[in-house]
Amino acid sequence: MYDEKSTSDITLSPFQASARGVPVGRATDPVAFLNAGEQRAREFQVSIETVKHLRRDVITCYRKEGTNHYAKCREQVDAYVAAISDPHLLDIRGKQAAAKAAAE
Repeated sequence: MYDEKSTSDITLSPFQASARGVPVGRATDPVAFLNAGEQRAREFQVSIETVKHLRRDVITCYRKEGTNHYAKCREQVDAYVAAISDPHLLDIRGKQAAAKAAAE
């Protein structure tokens, strides 16, 4: 019904960005470009899991200490706040740009 192409018949040409004065697209090395994207995704997932773990630590400490949690859970809370205040994490989620737009 359809003529199937083998993978050797398919060629991908780089994006032509000559309007911007660049002869080839941004990804001059496509393999490195894809590897960098995968690495960013892995780092993002690690940071998300770290925040989840720190949040569980804070919740556990609050439940264990009861009304004394203000004094006895300060270290866990500081670590959690530092993790969620990381500007790199906020950049990935796009919240920093939204906060700047709301402030203006």
